[in-house]
Amino acid sequence: MGNEFINITVLLFGACKEVAGVGEVRCELANPATAADAWEELKRRFADLERFERSALVAVNEEHAQRNHPLKNGDTVAIFPPVSGG
Repeated sequence: MGNEFINITVLLFGACKEVAGVGEVRCELANPATAADAWEELKRRFADLERFERSALVAVNEEHAQRNHPLKNGDTVAIFPPVSGG
């Protein structure tokens, strides 16, 4: 039988970090959890992150991931705004 909760680390970059005022957040999520669940927890803590709802990119353990990516205990989720430039 699995654990009821998992603990993850979320790293915030760029404008997401600026809006939240922190670069790293530890989260406890109900198991099973996805990257989308981590995003929802971040928005609960830092409501201004809502403006990145459609544009934020996600990586899990340093690999690009979709928001439905399943998470396991100890994972690291990175959230960052899209980068533009020339």
